[in-house]
Amino acid sequence: MVEHYDAIVIGTGHNGLIAAGYLARAGKRVLALERRHIIGGATVTEEHFPGYHLSTCSYVCSLLLPEVIRDLEMVRYGYDVRPFDPQYFVPFPDGRVFMTFLDERRTRESIARFSRRDAERWGDYWAMWDRIIARMRPLLLGPAPTMADLERAFDGPQGVEDLRTLLMKSIAEVLDEWFESEEVKAPIATGGVIGTSLGPRSPGTAYIKFHHLLGQLGGQFGVWGFVRGGMGSIATALAGFCRDHGVTILTDAEVVEVDVQDGAARGVRLADGRRYTANVILSNADPQRTFLRMVDRRHLPAWFVDAIAAMKVEGSVVKVLLGLGELPNFTAMPGTDIGPQHTGAIVINPSIDYLERAADDAKYGRPSARPFMDAYIQSATEDGLAPPGKHIMSLFVQYAPYTLAEGDWNSRRDEIGKNIIDTLAEYAPNIWNAIEHMVVLGPPDIEETIGITGGNIFHGEITPDQMFAFRPVPGWSGYESPVERLYLCGSGAWPGGAVFGAPGRNAALAALADLESKYA
Repeated sequence: MVEHYDAIVIGTGHNGLIAAGYLARAGKRVLALERRHIIGGATVTEEHFPGYHLSTCSYVCSLLLPEVIRDLEMVRYGYDVRPFDPQYFVPFPDGRVFMTFLDERRTRESIARFSRRDAERWGDYWAMWDRIIARMRPLLLGPAPTMADLERAFDGPQGVEDLRTLLMKSIAEVLDEWFESEEVKAPIATGGVIGTSLGPRSPGTAYIKFHHLLGQLGGQFGVWGFVRGGMGSIATALAGFCRDHGVTILTDAEVVEVDVQDGAARGVRLADGRRYTANVILSNADPQRTFLRMVDRRHLPAWFVDAIAAMKVEGSVVKVLLGLGELPNFTAMPGTDIGPQHTGAIVINPSIDYLERAADDAKYGRPSARPFMDAYIQSATEDGLAPPGKHIMSLFVQYAPYTLAEGDWNSRRDEIGKNIIDTLAEYAPNIWNAIEHMVVLGPPDIEETIGITGGNIFHGEITPDQMFAFRPVPGWSGYESPVERLYLCGSGAWPGGAVFGAPGRNAALAALADLESKYA
């Protein structure tokens, strides 16, 4: 006999677990299915080398909705995020250093070493983003806004100008309007290209910067921190809530087909042949995996299939996971004892031109000759993640295209990884001798390991043309799909990717409303 549930959630990434949690909180009987042996999707902590526990794909936290943290009682279940301070350590080739801190006064002092004018404008720059966030934040908690919704939210001359900034400008253009120092602009610009194939001078990258400023830790927008125990602790906390509210979570349970009858989703079939049925099904898989692989195309409009297939989903991010025998010794701030240069985000990007050239390489299918990277050493602020006296280090690197113009990832992975470490060694010359273990994950590896089509960390780029009512495709931005009773609850739905939780929450609330009305 096939077991029946009120709802089935495909995938236990954080959005899937959040959706399952909200459904169970409302009293629904929920089954969550995970293709891997471990829950969490991209929010996992794994022992990649004996004694070294690293967050595999996502490293730091900021954007997770406070509504989710509260509603699903995440703190009670062990969620503990600690803002790092300094926020950013940025070494430059000439030995100078730029740092930002939780204390705005200290940040202004750091900026003033490069430009007193920029230090004076720092507050006004943030006031602009505060205005935009205040107008946009309510629109993140429901189906994607239409252009009419945006026009209402951004009424008045100042609002119209802010909307133009949000939708049309490049992050380089925005920063040129506010600052004169290249050293100040360079690290700020990186937030405008995270997870995309675009350079900082591409229109629309101001929106990507906005997306990465939405998180609020300690009352400050744009602040990032480490989750104690690594990012897998997010999945563990969510799963704790889910299980206590009756959710059944199965691992090694890959969904290969959504069973559709009379235009409606009725159940799922697993790779091993098991079947389950449900009143509604929510997919935390990306749109292409959901609609082009799990659903038979005869159940979907041809235009919808074409639009899903046309989504920009090829990733350009490389993840490098390191086990270190000693900490990096930066020329700009020497020392292998734990210092402020090791405890926050380490940004390797000396100029906007440097970042644009890195993106230019990727346009032609080449890995960046000199890549940009964010580096994190969580073991510098937390014991137990590495053996005594050792450290973990995670590198988030751009750009290296999913599709290479020459060769493939299997033949070039080591070369690409070597170039990344060679670039880091220009700033920390001891790094090669410090490395005891190393794993390089290119976009195809992320696709294979985590199951994200194209290895795109956001389930599709979060540029304006793939956001709002266009996500995942026009006409279907409200979490439901052309297949009745089938919902999209992952990062491919509005309002997009990162460890955010809004798509999971919003999709669950939409499905609950339908369960109480249409499917009662």
